Amino acid sequence: MNAVLPERMQHFETQTELIDPRKESLPIPPPPHPSFANRLDGVIVLVSENDVYLAKACCASIRQSMGNIPITLLVDGLHTDTSEIERLPNVNRLSAPDLAGEEYSSFWSGFWVKMLVFNHSPYERFLYLDADTLVWGDVRVYADLEQYDFIAGLHFDMQQTFQSEEEIRNFVFDVDAVRKIYPNLNWPGMALANNGAFFARRHVFGEKQLKQLKQMPCWVCYEQGMINFLRWRAIREGQPRVSGCRVQLYPAQEGFQSIYTSRNRFFPRNNPRPAIIHWICKKPKFGRRYKAADDYRKLFLKMTGRKRWLRVRLRLEEFAVWLGKHKRSLLRQKNRS
Repeated sequence: MNAVLPERMQHFETQTELIDPRKESLPIPPPPHPSFANRLDGVIVLVSENDVYLAKACCASIRQSMGNIPITLLVDGLHTDTSEIERLPNVNRLSAPDLAGEEYSSFWSGFWVKMLVFNHSPYERFLYLDADTLVWGDVRVYADLEQYDFIAGLHFDMQQTFQSEEEIRNFVFDVDAVRKIYPNLNWPGMALANNGAFFARRHVFGEKQLKQLKQMPCWVCYEQGMINFLRWRAIREGQPRVSGCRVQLYPAQEGFQSIYTSRNRFFPRNNPRPAIIHWICKKPKFGRRYKAADDYRKLFLKMTGRKRWLRVRLRLEEFAVWLGKHKRSLLRQKNRS
């Protein structure tokens, strides 16, 4: 449906054809598909102190849709407690310093942590996920890592491509800075991929080039701009072998209507395609409940042996997260003063 349609018509479409995961439960996904079992060696989920509660839902969704595939929690921050998630079978934890040594300390925290997986992944073929994602269906169907080395998680529906340098500057990188190191890259027709979900082979992008590129203060949204640059360059040069799959939905992203149309935000009814729900922008939190997120957080509790007082447990956990954020904020203010 065209994004310029009146709001009433878009709302009608959402109600009749699409499920809003903020307000409705997702259908039960099909069981893991045996023929896809050998396509991946494992899943890596990036977890920080503030999103452990979201990572629980993410890991529960992986278990439901992808069976007992190994999961590694890549932990950002020494004080991030993932012990509850590790109660799930075949789940282990690695901190960023565990994954890469002191010479990679600039990648140990924040948005850059995920860059470590390209050369230090515990798996040769892996799916990377941000903690604020949910897997619906066996997404290994997209993991054709015999033919490709990197497969981006694109928008679920049609994706807008960039046609001007101004768009690139706003969403990806400083064109002038990048042109100095790669003058032959043509931008028209390229599409932005959100790097909260992708499939990759270990060593797809070289360590030396990642270190060098990180030093350039030209990337919009940190690693987001850099990974898209690497993917676009690979498309032009043919190496490494890169592709994309239409898998991500963004229910809470309400801006940029030309990109985040209702069909890129909401889940199609009777949908046969595996999908990844990504809570970019307004995430579920204390005072902002999303139905699908609650469902999978409850599923996590059930998977780890807790079957009573589920709703109360969720609310208490959200309050604890909210309280922890405020305590850390006050502490930072006190230290600055």
